[in-house]
Amino acid sequence: MRCSTLFILALWAVLPNCGLAGDIAVSLEEAEHLALTRNRDIRFAQRNIEAAAAETLNAAAFPNPTLTLNASHLNLKSDPTTAFSNSRTPTETQIGIGQTFERGNKRALRIAQADSELTATHLDLDDTLRQIRLNVRSAWFELKRTEHHAELSGIIANQSRHILELARRRYRAGDLSGADLGRFEADAARAQADERAIQGILARTRTELAILLADENRAQQITTRGDWPAGTVVLPNAATLAATIEQRPDTLAAAARVEAARRNVDLAQAKRTRDVTVSLQYERQPGDIVQPRNSLGVEVSVPLFLGNHFEGDIRRAHAELALAEDHLEAIRARIRAEIDQLTSELQHASDRWQALQEQALPAARRTASAAELAFNKGAISALEFLDAQRTLRSSELDTLQARSDLAKARAALDAALETASSKEQEPAL
Repeated sequence: MRCSTLFILALWAVLPNCGLAGDIAVSLEEAEHLALTRNRDIRFAQRNIEAAAAETLNAAAFPNPTLTLNASHLNLKSDPTTAFSNSRTPTETQIGIGQTFERGNKRALRIAQADSELTATHLDLDDTLRQIRLNVRSAWFELKRTEHHAELSGIIANQSRHILELARRRYRAGDLSGADLGRFEADAARAQADERAIQGILARTRTELAILLADENRAQQITTRGDWPAGTVVLPNAATLAATIEQRPDTLAAAARVEAARRNVDLAQAKRTRDVTVSLQYERQPGDIVQPRNSLGVEVSVPLFLGNHFEGDIRRAHAELALAEDHLEAIRARIRAEIDQLTSELQHASDRWQALQEQALPAARRTASAAELAFNKGAISALEFLDAQRTLRSSELDTLQARSDLAKARAALDAALETASSKEQEPAL
């Protein structure tokens, strides 16, 4: 996978930037590889991982020691250069260093909480990759459908112009009324308008795919290469559904955040365990007959919980834990409903495409062929002939839309069933 991605990137890099250089044909697989390497949302998710990794360093850090310097009995009325050495008011100097020792397992709890958040952020990236793959597939299918639509619209417009020319000949020969000729002219104008309108839609769908590939400058050169994926439908069973609900990246990320919230509750409760600060002090005193010149002292300090027992912090931590647990349950329920809905949509899309492909479209083609033959012999009216042509066009467009809907529905279900271990999640750089 890594070698193929490097090849695709190298090929993409040497493709011309000029808009006159021709189209850039991209297969579905190539589009996925490019998006997983270039998409900006993936880079944003990777930056979040870097930030979460930095938080693990903060969590593992020990409290910094404190250095204190103290000088007393300064003679401010004397020369500043002799303020520390005046004989009348000898200056006392003190140097101390203090270190806070955390108790209640606070550091280990912070590390565990940060590690859980880092795990959740990694899983967020996995879920972003899952969604990017789905978005690229949907955009590629939509562009392919629009390309076929544009091609079909061009064929229809050409056929309409040809039929209009034949109708004008019959009109000049007196074999067609002016009202019927007007119908042919209106139908040809409508076909030409549709041909121009689909070009705007084609430009938009190209731009949508180009944004996912982070190559907006060459959006209007992008075309699809390759055929539609196989139309086979495989529906998930109960075991697959249960495994997906528990192993999808968004579920695992929510579960990791529940664990981080539990650690936060423990950390909030640990605040009630008093930390101890130990200070070592060296004092230099002026010489005197009563006290020694220098001395060494030790100080131990602990906080007194007289005004704050951290009730607010503990309650907030419990509320955040309950919120994380509710969010996890909501994600599980949403995944189940999502898969059920997508399974139903895939089944309906498959049934619709088969009905159009195997029944409606062949019948419309036979009817249109027979109507053309009958119209050339004068057996049917222009209105009947145009109606048969419109039915054929509608069937062709409906079949094309159904094929696109089937591909999108299958891609959506595949993405919904994708678990953290079902694919290589990290993009190959």
